[in-house]
Amino acid sequence: MSTLAATSSTPSAARETRLWQDPPRRTGFARYAGLATRLLALARDRLLERFIDLLGALSTPGVRIVGRLQAWSLRQMGARVESDQIWLAPDVRFDWPEHLVVGARVTLNSGTRITCHEQVVLGDDFLAAPGLLINAGTHDLATLQPASAPVIIGPGVWCGARVTIGAGVVVGAGAVIGAGAVVVRDIPSNHVAVGIPARPVRDLTALREANPRRWSNFSRA
Repeated sequence: MSTLAATSSTPSAARETRLWQDPPRRTGFARYAGLATRLLALARDRLLERFIDLLGALSTPGVRIVGRLQAWSLRQMGARVESDQIWLAPDVRFDWPEHLVVGARVTLNSGTRITCHEQVVLGDDFLAAPGLLINAGTHDLATLQPASAPVIIGPGVWCGARVTIGAGVVVGAGAVIGAGAVVVRDIPSNHVAVGIPARPVRDLTALREANPRRWSNFSRA
């Protein structure tokens, strides 16, 4: 298993790209102890994911007890969950959840896969249709060495079905990502973005100012 070591960076320190480097190879008891620790953590995460699946299958978004239990489960997996107002559908999977940050009133639908080789932040009121893929992993273009960079999704973002978001991307507050889009560059706030690669096609600022009330699955009380 590789560790992450900073060897290069983008102009934004918040999105520093890291090339993976193999740690010194351990031998003897230390090697087996490390493998056992990792296997136990993976087994714990898989059990907690099945518990989250069951809760999601038996509920709809906004049920308070479900949100509390799903948030608790994510915290046990190492994620930073800032509110109990969340809802995860069945078949939502996380890799390296200890790098995940989840805001308030977040809804993730079925088929979501979030790979957190680096920090992945889901802002408040994030809403995802089925099939969302977020991957903070990438490769150096020159050498193909594995690398990673954080993914930051601002508050009030909606992703349509089967959206893919790549490493190092920032999605601005209030953005809407159209179904099937592949996001490999930053998306400005309050814009609709569609296509492969996703590009902004409409500014929603005036529409949002004329309609300031926002719908939510959750109570804001």
